[in-house]
Amino acid sequence: MNDASQFATAMLALVFTGALLVTGQLFIEQRAQSEALYALNHLLRPL
Repeated sequence: MNDASQFATAMLALVFTGALLVTGQLFIEQRAQSEALYALNHLLRPL
């Protein structure tokens, strides 16, 4: 492998890792918000 190919592979790995981190964080935030709303609705229903 030449240097340009190794650099391209490393950059692709970094971009992929960054995308996974961002989408994972967004998923966790969305799920936490959804679960909080679900719990709130079920707690307030008897009132």
